[in-house]
Amino acid sequence: MIITCVSEERLIATAKLLPAAPQIMARLHKMLLDSNSGMTEIAALLKRDIALTSRIIRIANSPAYKGGGLGTIEEALQRVGFSEVFRLVGVVANASLTDSNLRCYGYGAETFRAHCLCTALVAEGVAKHTGMDSRLAYTAGLLGGIGCILLDRIGRDSLGPAEVFPEAGHGHLAEWERNTFGLSHHEVAGRLLREWEFPDAVVKAVSHDASLSEPTTPLGKNLHLTQCIVRLAGFGLSGENGEWGVPHEKLVAVGLTNDEATLIREEAVIAMSTFQG
Repeated sequence: MIITCVSEERLIATAKLLPAAPQIMARLHKMLLDSNSGMTEIAALLKRDIALTSRIIRIANSPAYKGGGLGTIEEALQRVGFSEVFRLVGVVANASLTDSNLRCYGYGAETFRAHCLCTALVAEGVAKHTGMDSRLAYTAGLLGGIGCILLDRIGRDSLGPAEVFPEAGHGHLAEWERNTFGLSHHEVAGRLLREWEFPDAVVKAVSHDASLSEPTTPLGKNLHLTQCIVRLAGFGLSGENGEWGVPHEKLVAVGLTNDEATLIREEAVIAMSTFQG
């Protein structure tokens, strides 16, 4: 029996209460693909969210970027570059989305935030090593868990203590979600990212391929391998299905060696320390 049926309308209404940064990320992706987009246009987009611009400036002033003395988003763009600012928007989007515990899932805010960031950085690393679009991979890795955030916000008002995942899930996250809400967080993420006009490749990877034992797209295969690497890095989540280790067939599916996967994991963990300050 489904405890609380989640309609499309309820999902969209709840999503409207989320921070603006993820939607800005979608628009920024499109602008970066357009050769006519310049600093003025990109800065204007980022300035729509004061918290977003101030956090980007603060990160650009950090020792990681050899900085200090920046006071405007234009100066930050000049220092870090357009491609890097996309990553920074993602970091800020992740922080704004994961600012509270996911009570229905039993995930602490810091744990879930670190999981999403590690997933984004590993997916990006896999893409760079295999010739995929690293920006799409980063986006899919970062926002693949947004469905959990949305379902948690809905469930807080309707689930009792005995109905939350730690009590009723028995280790099977997808099964608990379907029994509780009538759909999985993968489906929710896909619907939301489609509503926000993220690229179809990202939507399909997080909503369809993520729930398959054998993904059908290159980005989906990337995410399957990424989750194995994330677990090995110590940032997996309870209730996730999948192997603890890096199966040979997942490496072959994307064209990586085990040594390359190890390097990607190490680089992602190092990069996390840059963004988590």
